[in-house]
Amino acid sequence: MYVLQRLAQRALTAVALAATLVLGSMLAANAQSDENTLIVAVSRDLQNIDPTLTSGNINTWEFLTNVYSWLIDYELVTGDDGVTLGDPNSFVGGLAESFEWSEDGKTVTFTMRDGLKFSNGDPLTAESVKFTFDRLFDQQGVTVGNMALAEVPDKEHIELIDSKTVAIHLDRPNSLLFGNMAQAGNSILNPNVVGPYMTEDDPSAHEWLKSDSTGTEQGPYRLESRDPGNQYVLVRNENYFEEPAHIERIVFKVIPDPSSRLAQLVSGAVDIALELPTFDIASLEANSDITVHRNTSRTIAYIGMNNEVAPFDNKLVRQAISYAVPYDTIVNDVMNGYAVQLKSPIPQGTPGHTDQFFVYKHNLDKARELLEQAGLGDGFSTVFEIPIGNQEAKETAVFLQQSLREIGIDVEIQELPGAAYFEKIQKHELIFFFTNFWISINNEPYYHVYWKFHHSCCNYANYANQTVDDLIADNTISTDMEARDAALVEIQRILLDEAPWVLLYQPQHILAMRSNVKGYVFYSADNLTRYQYLYKE
Repeated sequence: MYVLQRLAQRALTAVALAATLVLGSMLAANAQSDENTLIVAVSRDLQNIDPTLTSGNINTWEFLTNVYSWLIDYELVTGDDGVTLGDPNSFVGGLAESFEWSEDGKTVTFTMRDGLKFSNGDPLTAESVKFTFDRLFDQQGVTVGNMALAEVPDKEHIELIDSKTVAIHLDRPNSLLFGNMAQAGNSILNPNVVGPYMTEDDPSAHEWLKSDSTGTEQGPYRLESRDPGNQYVLVRNENYFEEPAHIERIVFKVIPDPSSRLAQLVSGAVDIALELPTFDIASLEANSDITVHRNTSRTIAYIGMNNEVAPFDNKLVRQAISYAVPYDTIVNDVMNGYAVQLKSPIPQGTPGHTDQFFVYKHNLDKARELLEQAGLGDGFSTVFEIPIGNQEAKETAVFLQQSLREIGIDVEIQELPGAAYFEKIQKHELIFFFTNFWISINNEPYYHVYWKFHHSCCNYANYANQTVDDLIADNTISTDMEARDAALVEIQRILLDEAPWVLLYQPQHILAMRSNVKGYVFYSADNLTRYQYLYKE
């Protein structure tokens, strides 16, 4: 039945594509002839652009990555094939011109570049850095977890030396700090702009920063305008400290329907389209007017089950669902082969990954047996929540619904608007849900398991296991590599047994753009596009 639905969906896509090709021809001509403007089709609007408290919304993270900068950034390297990439394991100065570690590895001193400015022309100094980190720790947002993980637990560990120099002190030496800092949560803010919005009721100025960045940006672009629900526009930041961005203006159009995003890309009405269904990629690769960039990704897709809410608080139920999922169908028919099956909570490409404990193959008899043992042989009803506009989520949900029906579990699929979905997942309020956006920016296994499975942190499934917590705490900073590696194996064994998630797949990162758009640089740390490098021929 679902095969017929997919064929019908593709037919509707073709109709929408044809209609847009006709309606968008004039817009396409204008878009392609304007070398100074880039038009990007996105699936959802920005959610919360406060760098310290933002969620996993990809569009929001990409926005922040292009309007802000931080002290440390990833090094650009050129491979043997001549392709330039952002190296996730090598770091250079960003806003900092240089940095120096103390002999004991417990202090790193940053020297700021000369003449740094915010987008409004205000000077960016070491005082701005101190202001930012004081706010960060006072706010106690998710970025604090990153800093604490790297043994920087409070703002007293950030020392202002002079207007060009700031030092960060670590309680114990470790290799986590730079990987944790090279991302938007550490965006340096303008105290002259943010300070006036800090009030007794809102001491961190979150209410202003969650929807505006004007005057505090220092990245390659700044926010020019925003029409909520429709579009947001970035314009080149003339005060950026590095080479100015090639393209002057970027218009992000919010188009929730993936078929419409595809149609506008093919017609030329937009230059780039994000989050396109994988079943359309082959046709795009055959289109000489389109360039498809495909790269191996450490992104993980999984089905989350809230481990604090019945019946998902029962390990046997979670295991039963793990046996009921049609993995091959999802990889081959949903992802159309543009993915590999995820067989460990730690993805391939991250040190320490092993798939030796993965036992969950599609086995409905085993799933029924486990439900019987859980006392739910007659099944149960539940709601499966997915974000609107995510085609892979929708197709996965349908296959999941069909398969779980075979073991007596009745699933209602509920699509949530992007903002509502990400607000609920950030608050850990989703019960049974799909997610395919997480990537650990620090390619370090203990960073990954801390964020995803330590009970005190940020795991959306509310998983809690004291042994896992202790193994993470004892080994994250340890220099005993043998013990560290052994603990990582044990963590994976426990997680595969307790099945807090259904592990689905690692997708390739796919970005489709018009063939006259050049200069793309892939950053495997976060998969986010740095628009400053793009240009039009």
